[in-house]
Amino acid sequence: MIVKLKGRISYAWTVVGILWVVSLLNYLDRLLIASMREPIKESIPMSDAQFGLLTSVFLLVYGILSPFGGYFADRYSRKMVIVISLLVWSGVTLWTGSVNSFGEMLTARAIMGISEACYIPAAVALIIDYHRGPTRSLASGILMSGLYAGMALGGTGGYIAESWGWRFGFHLFGSIGVVYACCLFFILKDARKEAPGTLDLKEGSAE
Repeated sequence: MIVKLKGRISYAWTVVGILWVVSLLNYLDRLLIASMREPIKESIPMSDAQFGLLTSVFLLVYGILSPFGGYFADRYSRKMVIVISLLVWSGVTLWTGSVNSFGEMLTARAIMGISEACYIPAAVALIIDYHRGPTRSLASGILMSGLYAGMALGGTGGYIAESWGWRFGFHLFGSIGVVYACCLFFILKDARKEAPGTLDLKEGSAE
């Protein structure tokens, strides 16, 4: 019984590590475009206002649909919401590296907003499912740190654009996300449903 409990607690932290990487990709993929502004504008003619719209449409769609992402996470498998969200936004990131017009780029950003809106609610809910005791705040904090790590690494897009071209950056990180989503399908698990407070008592008894 003790061994089984320790295994569950160990996997609970594995989930945090798994989702930390997804959180990093979540912010990295959305911010790549900002660090590649000039090479993108040289390749796809657009005004400053149009480039700004690429960010605005993402945030608008993301903000409006985030509550629906939470609804899906409550109603359906949190694992599958996370996997599908990552798979779709990574596919869109991959596609972004091949667009040839402002209209295509705008459409890609809107779809990215839809897919990314589903991730955070599902990830936070899954963390809470696995960490119902005194580790919840620490686990949530680690998850959030992944977002900021992705924000910081988003700046690497400028270096990538100068060295290999802006399209390479989208293709690279999009491909990484697609592969990681496929791995998550087999590795990530939904938490087993238990009566409220059950996990708290077990975690306390294991310490």
